Amino acid sequence: MRFSYDEKKLRTNSHVRKVDPYTLMLSTELKVRLYKEWRQNKDAGALVRMLEESGLGEELTGTDYYKTLITGFKSSGYPVYMNNEIALLTDYREENPLLTSGRFIRADNGRGTYIDLDFEKGLFSHYPETSVEEGIRRAGLDPMDVGYQRIQKLKKEFEARAKKLYGINEAERITGSYKETEDKVDVDVQANLIRHPYIRETDGTLITIREAFYNEIYLIATQPLDEILKMYDLDPSWFSQRNKILIHSKLYHWKPTDDEVKGNSEQILMIQAKRANTMSYMIADNFRDMGERLPGMDIDKRRRFCQWINELPRDPWGFYTQKRILEKTGMSKSTYYEILNNANYGSSVKRKADQDEKDIELIRQVLYYKGFEKGIRQVYMMMRGITGAQFSIHRIRRLMRKYGIRTTIRRPSRNRKAMKELIARNRKSNLLMRRFKLHRPGEVRLTDVTYLDYGDDKRAYGSASVDPVTGRLICFVISENNDLKLALDTLKAMDDYPAVHGAILHSDQGMLYMTDDFQKAVVERKLTQSMSRRGNCWDNAPQESFFGHFKDESHYKNCRTLNELKEKIIDYSVYYNKERKMWDRDQMTPVEFEAYLLAMTEEEFAGYLAVEEEKYLKMKEKSAEKAVQNAKEYKNTIQDKLEELGYEARG
Repeated sequence: MRFSYDEKKLRTNSHVRKVDPYTLMLSTELKVRLYKEWRQNKDAGALVRMLEESGLGEELTGTDYYKTLITGFKSSGYPVYMNNEIALLTDYREENPLLTSGRFIRADNGRGTYIDLDFEKGLFSHYPETSVEEGIRRAGLDPMDVGYQRIQKLKKEFEARAKKLYGINEAERITGSYKETEDKVDVDVQANLIRHPYIRETDGTLITIREAFYNEIYLIATQPLDEILKMYDLDPSWFSQRNKILIHSKLYHWKPTDDEVKGNSEQILMIQAKRANTMSYMIADNFRDMGERLPGMDIDKRRRFCQWINELPRDPWGFYTQKRILEKTGMSKSTYYEILNNANYGSSVKRKADQDEKDIELIRQVLYYKGFEKGIRQVYMMMRGITGAQFSIHRIRRLMRKYGIRTTIRRPSRNRKAMKELIARNRKSNLLMRRFKLHRPGEVRLTDVTYLDYGDDKRAYGSASVDPVTGRLICFVISENNDLKLALDTLKAMDDYPAVHGAILHSDQGMLYMTDDFQKAVVERKLTQSMSRRGNCWDNAPQESFFGHFKDESHYKNCRTLNELKEKIIDYSVYYNKERKMWDRDQMTPVEFEAYLLAMTEEEFAGYLAVEEEKYLKMKEKSAEKAVQNAKEYKNTIQDKLEELGYEARG
């Protein structure tokens, strides 16, 4: 497909690597920045703004270039620097998560990456019980970074291997998705195709479609090819993969011809009705996309957009009226008519923008003075001496933010700020208050994570959950990464021995337990979240105690592989719950003590709770006495130090 690029101007842009009538290739440095922004926020408007700031506005690249970028990101994943680009960078540091993980390797020619053979074997060894996407996640990678195209290729390779290993019928049973594909077109299918108005011929291997088909769909080619074929009463399974690739290639470079399908048969009318319906939805989507981008446009672009709406021919069916278009774009009628009729509309905004352009040049002059780094305060203090002008510090900060200029001098960390906001929003109260045994079985679940060093300098992370009433180990999950997935997997494992409705789930104030995803999963399980006080391990003592017993008793450090460690944990879990007795639970195992409590009558359990309550109060009293004693000792120590220095102790 030929694009409307302004090739002459694009060739002078430092961010453009290659441009011709069919291709616009950006530098990998810019593509990485664009990809990170899109991956984090999924905001098409932000991509448009970043392109404009890089001198690649819509007037040069066309209105839909950002869609081409997004399609490429979804298909290919994290952009990869080429060798010749790396050679030009003096401070290049690899940030591609695929390459830094060691799971993917840069191609020798620098064009792309390929999957590590051992990693691929590992994915296949767990396939299809574990999907390719899930296997990638378990390896600590994001399938989005890997890319849809590479994942689909892996799936096809795995299905082909299954066919070789097990035979076609067994492969279908195991994968549930394998389908044998051939280039030959079935005889019955050929009979149907001969009568189809959009099929020119089929030679038994390839199906050739008329030019009229391409004339009608090249404007809606962003839709999946299988959906387009269904729209034209063509079953996608009739077309081999090679056939589909040829259709894609022809469509990509298509130039409209005079060929058209004539007639008013029921089939043609139904096809055209579905095509019109699809185009209608696409038009509506495009208007919505335009509405999302309008706030970031300057006044001249918005005026051209309003003039374009005003000059649109009247819709004879009354579907796309002026009012309907404005509703879809989100622009009010008053704003629309003000832009059209008031030549001075936005002039103050434009004057302000022009002034900002002049002011930012003065700020840059100060920033670049003698080549030393300067913070915002330093810019403010040096401005008059260097430029003769003076701005307020708030104005300097606003302009630097507007033009994306960042200073490295004592810049506040966005991650730290976001972390503080997350903690303030998601921190939970301590509902348990160390009343570990003053509940019924299943009314409390504790959880925490510990590190497990084993083998030759290997480290894993164990996330466990304990019922503090009975001492029962609910679950013990192992991972190579201490991440959100480990915490969520622990919740899923707890489902195998569910707590009662509304039970307390108590943890420390770890960041994993404060994430929105984890807290949402807790609410879905009808649990009530509770957290220890900051830095107070005693508030989660039974859970910490379990980790201590496991590390002292299991000899897990002798394990050589992660699978050996998992087997060790399974064995210890059974031993801990069913055979290992506990002194403070009447010398019973957790399973025995749980059965003992559940067999109590209400009166017996009330007596048990009274005894435990008395123990709890004595513990609190003893803890308070110890705190007072520690405070006195601390005060005496300070007084002794002051006396040594010759000062009089006061207070």
